[in-house]
Amino acid sequence: MNGFFDLILKAGPTRLIAALGITAVAAALIFTLVVRMGAEEKALLFSGVEMREAGEITQRLEAADIPYELRGDGSSIFVARSRVLEARMMLSAEGLPSQGSIGYEIFDEPDALGQTQFQQNINRLRALEGELARTIGSLDGIAAARVHLVLPERQLFSRETEQPSASIVLRLRRDELNASQVRAIRNLVASATPGLTTSRVTIVDETGRLLAAAQTEEGAVAEGIDSRQTAMEERVRRTVTDIVEGVVGQGNARVQVTAEMDFNRVSETSERFDPEGRVVRSTSTTEETSSSGDRPQAATAGANVPDPTGAGSGDGAQDTNESSQETVNYEISRTTRTEVSEGGRIRRLSVAVAVDGVTTPGADGAEPSYAPRSEEEMQRLLALVRSAVGFNAERGDVVEVVNTQFARMPVGEEPAEPGFLDNFDTMRIIELVAALMASLAFVFFVLRPLITGLMRGGQNAPASLPGAAPALPGPAGAAAALPPPEPEDDAIDIAQIQGRVRASSVKKVADVVEKHPDESVQIIRGWLNNAL
Repeated sequence: MNGFFDLILKAGPTRLIAALGITAVAAALIFTLVVRMGAEEKALLFSGVEMREAGEITQRLEAADIPYELRGDGSSIFVARSRVLEARMMLSAEGLPSQGSIGYEIFDEPDALGQTQFQQNINRLRALEGELARTIGSLDGIAAARVHLVLPERQLFSRETEQPSASIVLRLRRDELNASQVRAIRNLVASATPGLTTSRVTIVDETGRLLAAAQTEEGAVAEGIDSRQTAMEERVRRTVTDIVEGVVGQGNARVQVTAEMDFNRVSETSERFDPEGRVVRSTSTTEETSSSGDRPQAATAGANVPDPTGAGSGDGAQDTNESSQETVNYEISRTTRTEVSEGGRIRRLSVAVAVDGVTTPGADGAEPSYAPRSEEEMQRLLALVRSAVGFNAERGDVVEVVNTQFARMPVGEEPAEPGFLDNFDTMRIIELVAALMASLAFVFFVLRPLITGLMRGGQNAPASLPGAAPALPGPAGAAAALPPPEPEDDAIDIAQIQGRVRASSVKKVADVVEKHPDESVQIIRGWLNNAL
Protein backbone atom coordinates (compact mmCIF):
# COMPACT_ATOMS: atom_id res chain seq x y z
CA MET A 1 0.00 0.00 0.00
CA ASN A 2 2.88 2.34 0.88
CA GLY A 3 4.47 1.60 -2.49
CA PHE A 4 1.27 2.68 -4.27
CA PHE A 5 1.17 6.00 -2.43
CA ASP A 6 4.89 6.50 -3.09
CA LEU A 7 4.22 5.90 -6.81
CA ILE A 8 1.44 8.50 -6.75
CA LEU A 9 3.66 11.05 -4.96
CA LYS A 10 6.52 10.48 -7.40
CA ALA A 11 4.22 10.84 -10.46
CA GLY A 12 3.44 14.47 -9.73
CA PRO A 13 0.11 16.35 -10.01
CA THR A 14 0.20 16.82 -13.81
CA ARG A 15 0.65 13.13 -14.61
CA LEU A 16 -1.84 12.17 -11.93
CA ILE A 17 -4.56 14.46 -13.38
CA ALA A 18 -3.90 13.15 -16.92
CA ALA A 19 -4.13 9.54 -15.78
CA LEU A 20 -7.38 10.22 -13.92
CA GLY A 21 -8.84 12.00 -16.97
CA ILE A 22 -7.98 9.15 -19.31
CA THR A 23 -9.41 6.65 -16.85
CA ALA A 24 -12.67 8.62 -16.60
CA VAL A 25 -13.05 8.88 -20.38
CA ALA A 26 -12.37 5.16 -20.85
CA ALA A 27 -14.82 4.30 -18.07
CA ALA A 28 -17.49 6.49 -19.69
CA LEU A 29 -16.97 4.85 -23.08
CA ILE A 30 -17.14 1.36 -21.64
CA PHE A 31 -20.22 2.26 -19.60
CA THR A 32 -21.97 3.69 -22.67
CA LEU A 33 -21.11 0.62 -24.69
CA VAL A 34 -22.36 -1.74 -22.00
CA VAL A 35 -25.57 0.24 -21.51
CA ARG A 36 -26.16 0.34 -25.27
CA MET A 37 -25.64 -3.39 -25.60
CA GLY A 38 -27.82 -4.08 -22.61
CA ALA A 39 -30.65 -1.84 -23.85
CA GLU A 40 -33.57 -3.25 -25.82
CA GLU A 41 -32.93 -3.67 -29.51
CA LYS A 42 -34.52 -1.13 -31.85
CA ALA A 43 -36.87 -2.28 -34.62
CA LEU A 44 -38.08 -0.50 -37.74
CA LEU A 45 -41.40 1.26 -37.30
CA PHE A 46 -41.79 2.95 -40.71
CA SER A 47 -39.46 3.60 -43.62
CA GLY A 48 -39.70 5.86 -46.66
CA VAL A 49 -41.80 8.41 -44.77
CA GLU A 50 -41.96 11.97 -46.05
CA MET A 51 -40.45 14.66 -43.85
CA ARG A 52 -43.80 16.28 -43.11
CA GLU A 53 -45.34 13.03 -41.94
CA ALA A 54 -42.13 12.08 -40.11
CA GLY A 55 -42.53 15.22 -37.99
CA GLU A 56 -46.15 14.35 -37.19
CA ILE A 57 -45.20 10.77 -36.29
CA THR A 58 -42.40 11.86 -33.95
CA GLN A 59 -44.76 14.28 -32.22
CA ARG A 60 -47.26 11.50 -31.61
CA LEU A 61 -44.50 9.22 -30.28
CA GLU A 62 -43.26 11.90 -27.89
CA ALA A 63 -46.79 12.50 -26.64
CA ALA A 64 -47.19 8.76 -26.04
CA ASP A 65 -43.79 8.59 -24.25
CA ILE A 66 -42.37 6.11 -26.76
CA PRO A 67 -38.60 6.55 -27.33
CA TYR A 68 -37.70 6.67 -31.01
CA GLU A 69 -34.64 7.03 -33.20
CA LEU A 70 -34.31 8.57 -36.67
CA ARG A 71 -31.86 7.00 -39.09
CA GLY A 72 -30.73 7.63 -42.60
CA ASP A 73 -32.09 10.87 -43.97
CA GLY A 74 -34.88 10.96 -41.39
CA SER A 75 -37.29 8.82 -43.38
CA SER A 76 -36.70 5.69 -41.24
CA ILE A 77 -38.07 5.63 -37.70
CA PHE A 78 -36.99 3.01 -35.15
CA VAL A 79 -38.53 2.24 -31.76
CA ALA A 80 -38.03 -0.48 -29.16
CA ARG A 81 -38.95 -3.89 -30.51
CA SER A 82 -41.47 -4.52 -27.73
CA ARG A 83 -43.41 -1.33 -28.59
CA VAL A 84 -43.56 -1.58 -32.37
CA LEU A 85 -47.09 -2.98 -32.50
CA GLU A 86 -48.34 -0.48 -29.94
CA ALA A 87 -46.90 2.43 -31.91
CA ARG A 88 -48.28 1.20 -35.22
CA MET A 89 -51.78 0.72 -33.80
CA MET A 90 -51.72 4.18 -32.25
CA LEU A 91 -50.53 5.87 -35.45
CA SER A 92 -52.90 3.89 -37.66
CA ALA A 93 -55.85 5.12 -35.60
CA GLU A 94 -54.77 8.66 -36.46
CA GLY A 95 -54.27 7.90 -40.17
CA LEU A 96 -50.48 7.97 -40.14
CA PRO A 97 -48.61 7.46 -42.28
CA SER A 98 -50.76 8.24 -45.29
CA GLN A 99 -47.84 7.73 -47.73
CA GLY A 100 -48.37 11.26 -49.02
CA SER A 101 -51.71 10.48 -50.69
CA ILE A 102 -55.06 12.05 -49.91
CA GLY A 103 -58.19 9.98 -50.23
CA TYR A 104 -61.87 10.67 -49.84
CA GLU A 105 -61.19 12.38 -46.52
CA ILE A 106 -60.58 15.52 -48.57
CA PHE A 107 -64.36 15.97 -48.62
CA ASP A 108 -64.51 16.00 -44.82
CA GLU A 109 -63.40 19.62 -44.74
CA PRO A 110 -66.17 21.98 -43.58
CA ASP A 111 -65.65 24.49 -46.40
CA ALA A 112 -66.44 21.94 -49.14
CA LEU A 113 -69.86 23.53 -49.73
CA GLY A 114 -68.33 26.83 -50.73
CA GLN A 115 -66.16 25.38 -53.49
CA THR A 116 -66.67 25.94 -57.17
CA GLN A 117 -67.44 23.21 -59.66
CA PHE A 118 -63.84 23.24 -60.87
CA GLN A 119 -62.48 22.78 -57.32
CA GLN A 120 -64.88 19.94 -56.64
CA ASN A 121 -63.81 18.15 -59.83
CA ILE A 122 -60.13 18.54 -58.92
CA ASN A 123 -60.75 17.25 -55.38
CA ARG A 124 -62.68 14.30 -56.78
CA LEU A 125 -59.78 13.47 -59.08
CA ARG A 126 -57.27 13.80 -56.21
CA ALA A 127 -59.36 11.59 -53.96
CA LEU A 128 -59.69 8.90 -56.62
CA GLU A 129 -55.95 8.96 -57.33
CA GLY A 130 -55.13 8.79 -53.62
CA GLU A 131 -57.45 5.87 -52.93
CA LEU A 132 -56.06 3.92 -55.88
CA ALA A 133 -52.48 4.64 -54.74
CA ARG A 134 -53.27 3.37 -51.24
CA THR A 135 -54.87 0.21 -52.59
CA ILE A 136 -51.99 -0.54 -54.95
CA GLY A 137 -49.42 0.21 -52.22
CA SER A 138 -51.06 -2.37 -49.95
CA LEU A 139 -50.32 -5.20 -52.41
CA ASP A 140 -47.49 -7.62 -51.78
CA GLY A 141 -44.17 -6.56 -53.31
CA ILE A 142 -45.09 -2.85 -53.70
CA ALA A 143 -43.63 -0.26 -51.33
CA ALA A 144 -45.43 2.82 -52.69
CA ALA A 145 -47.46 3.92 -55.69
CA ARG A 146 -48.48 7.13 -57.43
CA VAL A 147 -51.48 7.24 -59.77
CA HIS A 148 -52.16 9.91 -62.41
CA LEU A 149 -55.59 9.90 -64.03
CA VAL A 150 -56.68 11.83 -67.09
CA LEU A 151 -60.47 12.12 -67.19
CA PRO A 152 -61.35 14.40 -70.12
CA GLU A 153 -64.56 16.38 -69.93
CA ARG A 154 -67.17 15.90 -72.60
CA GLN A 155 -67.27 18.83 -75.00
CA LEU A 156 -70.56 20.25 -76.17
CA PHE A 157 -71.56 19.66 -79.79
CA SER A 158 -68.75 17.15 -80.21
CA ARG A 159 -69.38 13.77 -81.75
CA GLU A 160 -66.06 12.21 -80.78
CA THR A 161 -65.11 11.90 -77.12
CA GLU A 162 -61.59 11.41 -75.82
CA GLN A 163 -61.05 8.25 -73.81
CA PRO A 164 -59.65 8.45 -70.24
CA SER A 165 -56.15 7.17 -69.48
CA ALA A 166 -54.01 6.40 -66.43
CA SER A 167 -50.30 6.34 -65.56
CA ILE A 168 -48.95 4.48 -62.52
CA VAL A 169 -45.48 4.70 -60.97
CA LEU A 170 -44.52 1.89 -58.57
CA ARG A 171 -41.70 1.57 -56.04
CA LEU A 172 -41.09 -2.15 -55.66
CA ARG A 173 -39.88 -4.10 -52.66
CA ARG A 174 -38.26 -6.72 -54.87
CA ASP A 175 -36.74 -6.84 -58.33
CA GLU A 176 -39.84 -7.14 -60.48
CA LEU A 177 -43.49 -8.14 -60.67
CA ASN A 178 -44.77 -11.04 -62.70
CA ALA A 179 -47.18 -10.65 -65.61
CA SER A 180 -50.25 -11.69 -63.61
CA GLN A 181 -49.61 -9.03 -60.95
CA VAL A 182 -49.21 -6.33 -63.59
CA ARG A 183 -52.50 -7.39 -65.23
CA ALA A 184 -54.19 -7.36 -61.83
CA ILE A 185 -53.10 -3.76 -61.21
CA ARG A 186 -54.29 -2.66 -64.66
CA ASN A 187 -57.69 -4.31 -64.17
CA LEU A 188 -57.98 -2.81 -60.69
CA VAL A 189 -57.43 0.74 -61.94
CA ALA A 190 -59.61 0.27 -65.01
CA SER A 191 -62.50 -1.11 -62.94
CA ALA A 192 -62.36 1.76 -60.44
CA THR A 193 -62.23 4.55 -63.06
CA PRO A 194 -65.33 5.33 -65.18
CA GLY A 195 -64.80 4.74 -68.89
CA LEU A 196 -61.20 3.53 -68.52
CA THR A 197 -60.01 0.38 -70.28
CA THR A 198 -57.00 -1.75 -69.40
CA SER A 199 -55.39 -0.99 -72.76
CA ARG A 200 -55.00 2.68 -71.75
CA VAL A 201 -53.16 2.08 -68.47
CA THR A 202 -49.37 2.56 -68.39
CA ILE A 203 -47.26 1.18 -65.52
CA VAL A 204 -43.58 1.92 -64.82
CA ASP A 205 -41.33 1.30 -61.80
CA GLU A 206 -39.03 3.68 -59.94
CA THR A 207 -36.11 2.89 -62.28
CA GLY A 208 -38.10 3.92 -65.35
CA ARG A 209 -38.60 0.37 -66.57
CA LEU A 210 -41.82 -0.09 -68.51
CA LEU A 211 -43.99 -2.80 -67.00
CA ALA A 212 -47.14 -2.27 -69.08
CA ALA A 213 -47.66 0.08 -72.02
CA ALA A 214 -50.86 1.59 -73.36
CA GLN A 215 -52.06 -0.37 -76.37
CA THR A 216 -54.31 0.08 -79.33
CA GLU A 217 -57.14 -2.35 -80.07
CA GLU A 218 -54.85 -4.45 -82.26
CA GLY A 219 -52.17 -4.55 -79.58
CA ALA A 220 -54.69 -5.62 -76.96
CA VAL A 221 -55.93 -8.40 -79.24
CA ALA A 222 -52.35 -9.54 -79.84
CA GLU A 223 -51.63 -9.59 -76.10
CA GLY A 224 -54.80 -11.58 -75.50
CA ILE A 225 -53.77 -14.08 -78.16
CA ASP A 226 -50.36 -14.59 -76.61
CA SER A 227 -51.81 -15.03 -73.14
CA ARG A 228 -54.36 -17.57 -74.39
CA GLN A 229 -51.70 -19.57 -76.20
CA THR A 230 -49.44 -19.53 -73.14
CA ALA A 231 -52.32 -20.61 -70.91
CA MET A 232 -53.17 -23.47 -73.27
CA GLU A 233 -49.58 -24.71 -73.37
CA GLU A 234 -49.28 -24.47 -69.60
CA ARG A 235 -52.53 -26.38 -69.08
CA VAL A 236 -51.41 -29.22 -71.35
CA ARG A 237 -47.97 -29.29 -69.72
CA ARG A 238 -49.44 -29.58 -66.21
CA THR A 239 -51.76 -32.35 -67.36
CA VAL A 240 -48.95 -34.39 -68.89
CA THR A 241 -46.60 -33.74 -65.95
CA ASP A 242 -49.19 -34.93 -63.43
CA ILE A 243 -49.92 -38.17 -65.24
CA VAL A 244 -46.28 -39.01 -66.03
CA GLU A 245 -44.90 -38.16 -62.58
CA GLY A 246 -47.65 -40.26 -61.08
CA VAL A 247 -46.05 -43.26 -62.80
CA VAL A 248 -42.29 -42.53 -62.74
CA GLY A 249 -42.15 -40.53 -59.52
CA GLN A 250 -41.86 -36.90 -58.52
CA GLY A 251 -39.11 -35.02 -60.35
CA ASN A 252 -38.39 -37.84 -62.81
CA ALA A 253 -40.10 -36.22 -65.82
CA ARG A 254 -39.59 -33.05 -67.83
CA VAL A 255 -42.37 -31.88 -70.17
CA GLN A 256 -42.39 -29.17 -72.84
CA VAL A 257 -45.44 -28.30 -74.95
CA THR A 258 -45.72 -26.17 -78.11
CA ALA A 259 -49.18 -25.44 -79.49
CA GLU A 260 -49.90 -23.88 -82.87
CA MET A 261 -53.31 -22.29 -82.54
CA ASP A 262 -55.78 -20.78 -84.99
CA PHE A 263 -57.28 -17.54 -83.68
CA ASN A 264 -59.26 -16.69 -86.83
CA ARG A 265 -62.93 -16.07 -86.22
CA VAL A 266 -65.01 -17.75 -88.96
CA SER A 267 -68.72 -17.20 -89.61
CA GLU A 268 -70.38 -19.67 -92.08
CA THR A 269 -74.00 -19.66 -93.31
CA SER A 270 -75.46 -22.53 -95.39
CA GLU A 271 -78.95 -22.97 -96.94
CA ARG A 272 -80.28 -26.39 -98.05
CA PHE A 273 -83.43 -27.29 -100.03
CA ASP A 274 -85.11 -30.74 -99.82
CA PRO A 275 -87.19 -31.49 -102.91
CA GLU A 276 -88.73 -34.58 -101.34
CA GLY A 277 -90.06 -32.71 -98.42
CA ARG A 278 -92.55 -30.47 -100.24
CA VAL A 279 -95.69 -29.19 -98.55
CA VAL A 280 -98.87 -27.72 -100.16
CA ARG A 281 -98.82 -24.07 -99.37
CA SER A 282 -101.98 -22.88 -101.23
CA THR A 283 -104.64 -24.18 -103.77
CA SER A 284 -106.56 -21.98 -106.22
CA THR A 285 -109.60 -23.36 -108.31
CA THR A 286 -111.34 -21.36 -111.09
CA GLU A 287 -114.60 -22.61 -112.97
CA GLU A 288 -116.14 -20.73 -115.94
CA THR A 289 -119.49 -21.53 -117.80
CA SER A 290 -120.84 -19.67 -120.91
CA SER A 291 -124.02 -20.27 -123.22
CA SER A 292 -125.56 -18.61 -126.42
CA GLY A 293 -129.43 -18.49 -127.45
CA ASP A 294 -129.30 -18.46 -131.38
CA ARG A 295 -127.15 -20.51 -133.49
CA PRO A 296 -126.36 -18.85 -136.82
CA GLN A 297 -127.76 -20.63 -139.93
CA ALA A 298 -126.01 -21.23 -143.14
CA ALA A 299 -127.24 -19.43 -146.30
CA THR A 300 -128.79 -22.29 -148.34
CA ALA A 301 -131.86 -22.85 -150.50
CA GLY A 302 -133.47 -25.08 -147.90
CA ALA A 303 -133.34 -22.30 -145.37
CA ASN A 304 -135.63 -20.20 -147.55
CA VAL A 305 -138.23 -22.95 -148.10
CA PRO A 306 -140.96 -22.94 -145.51
CA ASP A 307 -141.14 -25.97 -143.26
CA PRO A 308 -144.39 -27.75 -143.78
CA THR A 309 -144.31 -29.07 -140.24
CA GLY A 310 -143.85 -25.63 -138.71
CA ALA A 311 -140.46 -26.36 -137.11
CA GLY A 312 -138.75 -23.59 -138.94
CA SER A 313 -140.74 -21.03 -137.12
CA GLY A 314 -139.44 -21.98 -133.65
CA ASP A 315 -136.25 -20.75 -131.58
CA GLY A 316 -132.78 -21.79 -132.68
CA ALA A 317 -130.58 -24.26 -130.64
CA GLN A 318 -128.47 -22.91 -127.60
CA ASP A 319 -124.55 -23.30 -127.25
CA THR A 320 -123.05 -23.87 -123.73
CA ASN A 321 -119.28 -23.65 -122.81
CA GLU A 322 -117.81 -24.73 -119.39
CA SER A 323 -114.09 -24.40 -118.22
CA SER A 324 -112.35 -25.29 -114.90
CA GLN A 325 -108.80 -24.24 -113.71
CA GLU A 326 -106.96 -25.31 -110.46
CA THR A 327 -103.59 -23.93 -109.22
CA VAL A 328 -101.67 -25.68 -106.41
CA ASN A 329 -98.62 -23.94 -104.76
CA TYR A 330 -96.07 -26.18 -103.00
CA GLU A 331 -93.46 -25.07 -100.33
CA ILE A 332 -90.14 -26.85 -100.62
CA SER A 333 -88.43 -27.49 -97.23
CA ARG A 334 -85.33 -25.34 -96.68
CA THR A 335 -82.67 -25.52 -93.96
CA THR A 336 -80.54 -22.46 -93.09
CA ARG A 337 -77.48 -23.10 -90.87
CA THR A 338 -75.17 -20.38 -89.48
CA GLU A 339 -71.97 -21.49 -87.76
CA VAL A 340 -69.55 -19.11 -85.99
CA SER A 341 -66.15 -20.56 -85.09
CA GLU A 342 -64.34 -18.54 -82.43
CA GLY A 343 -60.55 -18.35 -82.52
CA GLY A 344 -58.42 -20.46 -80.28
CA ARG A 345 -58.58 -23.86 -81.89
CA ILE A 346 -55.48 -26.03 -81.78
CA ARG A 347 -54.02 -26.36 -85.24
CA ARG A 348 -51.04 -28.53 -84.27
CA LEU A 349 -49.70 -29.84 -80.97
CA SER A 350 -46.15 -30.91 -80.14
CA VAL A 351 -45.31 -32.58 -76.82
CA ALA A 352 -41.82 -33.61 -75.71
CA VAL A 353 -41.45 -35.73 -72.56
CA ALA A 354 -38.12 -36.77 -71.05
CA VAL A 355 -38.28 -39.56 -68.46
CA ASP A 356 -35.45 -40.49 -66.13
CA GLY A 357 -34.39 -44.08 -65.66
CA VAL A 358 -34.39 -46.15 -62.49
CA THR A 359 -31.64 -45.36 -59.96
CA THR A 360 -30.97 -48.01 -57.33
CA PRO A 361 -29.08 -46.92 -54.20
CA GLY A 362 -25.85 -48.81 -53.58
CA ALA A 363 -25.37 -51.03 -50.57
CA ASP A 364 -22.93 -50.06 -47.79
CA GLY A 365 -22.23 -46.61 -49.21
CA ALA A 366 -21.53 -47.81 -52.76
CA GLU A 367 -22.33 -45.72 -55.82
CA PRO A 368 -25.97 -45.93 -56.95
CA SER A 369 -26.63 -47.85 -60.14
CA TYR A 370 -28.64 -46.54 -63.09
CA ALA A 371 -30.87 -48.68 -65.34
CA PRO A 372 -32.96 -47.47 -68.31
CA ARG A 373 -36.66 -48.18 -68.41
CA SER A 374 -38.00 -51.02 -70.54
CA GLU A 375 -39.47 -50.49 -73.98
CA GLU A 376 -42.82 -51.82 -72.83
CA GLU A 377 -43.01 -49.23 -70.05
CA MET A 378 -42.09 -46.44 -72.47
CA GLN A 379 -44.87 -47.50 -74.84
CA ARG A 380 -47.37 -47.38 -71.99
CA LEU A 381 -46.21 -43.87 -71.10
CA LEU A 382 -46.52 -42.81 -74.75
CA ALA A 383 -50.09 -44.11 -74.88
CA LEU A 384 -50.96 -42.27 -71.67
CA VAL A 385 -49.54 -38.98 -72.95
CA ARG A 386 -51.37 -39.27 -76.28
CA SER A 387 -54.65 -39.89 -74.53
CA ALA A 388 -54.10 -37.01 -72.11
CA VAL A 389 -53.41 -34.39 -74.82
CA GLY A 390 -56.04 -35.63 -77.29
CA PHE A 391 -53.60 -36.78 -79.94
CA ASN A 392 -54.86 -36.30 -83.50
CA ALA A 393 -52.66 -37.63 -86.29
CA GLU A 394 -54.73 -35.96 -89.02
CA ARG A 395 -53.83 -32.46 -87.87
CA GLY A 396 -50.13 -33.38 -87.55
CA ASP A 397 -49.71 -33.76 -83.77
CA VAL A 398 -46.33 -34.99 -82.55
CA VAL A 399 -45.76 -36.70 -79.18
CA GLU A 400 -42.30 -37.93 -78.19
CA VAL A 401 -41.49 -39.77 -74.94
CA VAL A 402 -37.76 -40.39 -74.48
CA ASN A 403 -35.93 -42.22 -71.72
CA THR A 404 -32.70 -40.47 -70.69
CA GLN A 405 -30.57 -40.07 -67.60
CA PHE A 406 -31.02 -36.77 -65.77
CA ALA A 407 -28.07 -34.73 -64.52
CA ARG A 408 -28.66 -34.44 -60.79
CA MET A 409 -26.74 -32.71 -58.05
CA PRO A 410 -25.09 -34.99 -55.48
CA VAL A 411 -27.26 -35.68 -52.53
CA GLY A 412 -25.90 -33.86 -49.48
CA GLU A 413 -26.08 -34.79 -45.87
CA GLU A 414 -29.28 -34.30 -44.01
CA PRO A 415 -29.48 -30.96 -42.24
CA ALA A 416 -28.65 -31.11 -38.60
CA GLU A 417 -31.24 -30.34 -36.01
CA PRO A 418 -31.24 -26.77 -34.77
CA GLY A 419 -29.06 -26.28 -31.74
CA PHE A 420 -29.47 -24.16 -28.69
CA LEU A 421 -27.72 -21.13 -30.18
CA ASP A 422 -29.88 -21.19 -33.31
CA ASN A 423 -32.72 -19.68 -31.34
CA PHE A 424 -30.73 -16.47 -30.81
CA ASP A 425 -29.93 -13.68 -33.23
CA THR A 426 -26.54 -14.58 -34.67
CA MET A 427 -25.68 -11.06 -35.74
CA ARG A 428 -26.58 -9.75 -32.30
CA ILE A 429 -24.25 -12.26 -30.62
CA ILE A 430 -21.41 -11.40 -33.02
CA GLU A 431 -21.93 -7.72 -32.31
CA LEU A 432 -21.75 -8.24 -28.55
CA VAL A 433 -18.64 -10.42 -28.75
CA ALA A 434 -16.86 -7.95 -31.06
CA ALA A 435 -17.70 -5.03 -28.78
CA LEU A 436 -16.42 -6.92 -25.73
CA MET A 437 -13.16 -7.89 -27.43
CA ALA A 438 -12.63 -4.30 -28.60
CA SER A 439 -13.19 -3.02 -25.07
CA LEU A 440 -10.72 -5.48 -23.56
CA ALA A 441 -8.14 -4.72 -26.22
CA PHE A 442 -8.49 -0.99 -25.56
CA VAL A 443 -8.06 -1.47 -21.80
CA PHE A 444 -5.05 -3.82 -21.93
CA PHE A 445 -3.16 -2.48 -24.94
CA VAL A 446 -3.92 1.26 -24.83
CA LEU A 447 -5.23 2.38 -21.50
CA ARG A 448 -3.03 0.28 -19.23
CA PRO A 449 0.36 1.18 -20.85
CA LEU A 450 -0.63 4.83 -21.01
CA ILE A 451 -1.56 5.05 -17.33
CA THR A 452 1.51 3.04 -16.29
CA GLY A 453 3.82 5.36 -18.23
CA LEU A 454 2.25 8.46 -16.75
CA MET A 455 2.39 7.12 -13.20
CA ARG A 456 6.00 6.03 -13.43
CA GLY A 457 7.14 9.30 -14.93
CA GLY A 458 10.96 9.41 -14.83
CA GLN A 459 11.48 6.09 -13.15
CA ASN A 460 13.53 4.88 -16.11
CA ALA A 461 16.41 7.21 -15.11
CA PRO A 462 19.47 5.76 -13.32
CA ALA A 463 18.85 4.73 -9.74
CA SER A 464 20.37 6.56 -6.77
CA LEU A 465 23.50 5.42 -5.02
CA PRO A 466 21.88 3.83 -1.98
CA GLY A 467 19.70 1.49 -4.08
CA ALA A 468 21.95 0.05 -6.80
CA ALA A 469 24.86 0.83 -9.05
CA PRO A 470 23.99 1.57 -12.68
CA ALA A 471 25.63 -0.28 -15.50
CA LEU A 472 28.49 1.46 -17.29
CA PRO A 473 29.68 0.59 -20.76
CA GLY A 474 33.16 -0.79 -20.80
CA PRO A 475 35.87 -0.03 -23.26
CA ALA A 476 35.01 -3.07 -25.45
CA GLY A 477 31.28 -2.32 -25.40
CA ALA A 478 30.54 -4.69 -22.55
CA ALA A 479 28.65 -3.49 -19.56
CA ALA A 480 30.82 -2.64 -16.58
CA ALA A 481 28.79 -2.36 -13.44
CA LEU A 482 29.69 -0.58 -10.30
CA PRO A 483 30.38 -2.92 -7.45
CA PRO A 484 27.29 -3.83 -5.51
CA PRO A 485 26.92 -2.23 -2.14
CA GLU A 486 28.39 -4.00 0.76
CA PRO A 487 26.25 -5.59 3.40
CA GLU A 488 24.47 -3.43 5.92
CA ASP A 489 27.46 -3.43 8.25
CA ASP A 490 29.90 -2.27 5.52
CA ALA A 491 27.58 0.17 3.70
CA ILE A 492 28.31 3.86 3.52
CA ASP A 493 26.26 5.78 6.07
CA ILE A 494 25.79 9.35 4.84
CA ALA A 495 24.98 10.67 8.34
CA GLN A 496 28.17 9.28 9.84
CA ILE A 497 30.39 9.23 6.76
CA GLN A 498 33.33 10.51 8.67
CA GLY A 499 35.03 7.69 10.48
CA ARG A 500 32.71 4.85 9.30
CA VAL A 501 33.52 4.59 5.56
CA ARG A 502 35.81 1.75 4.90
CA ALA A 503 38.87 2.38 2.91
CA SER A 504 38.26 -0.58 0.61
CA SER A 505 34.86 0.72 -0.57
CA VAL A 506 36.20 4.19 -1.17
CA LYS A 507 39.14 2.79 -3.03
CA LYS A 508 36.86 0.69 -5.30
CA VAL A 509 34.66 3.66 -6.07
CA ALA A 510 37.69 5.80 -6.77
CA ASP A 511 39.12 3.18 -9.12
CA VAL A 512 35.87 3.03 -11.08
CA VAL A 513 35.66 6.83 -11.33
CA GLU A 514 39.28 7.02 -12.52
CA LYS A 515 38.67 4.38 -15.21
CA HIS A 516 35.32 5.80 -16.36
CA PRO A 517 35.27 9.53 -15.67
CA ASP A 518 32.64 10.47 -18.28
CA GLU A 519 30.13 7.83 -17.22
CA SER A 520 30.60 8.81 -13.60
CA VAL A 521 29.80 12.42 -14.40
CA GLN A 522 26.59 11.38 -16.14
CA ILE A 523 25.52 9.25 -13.17
CA ILE A 524 26.08 12.12 -10.77
CA ARG A 525 24.12 14.48 -12.99
CA GLY A 526 21.24 12.01 -13.05
CA TRP A 527 21.23 11.83 -9.26
CA LEU A 528 21.13 15.59 -9.03
CA ASN A 529 18.23 15.81 -11.45
CA ASN A 530 16.25 13.24 -9.46
CA ALA A 531 17.00 15.06 -6.24
CA LEU A 532 15.75 18.35 -7.68
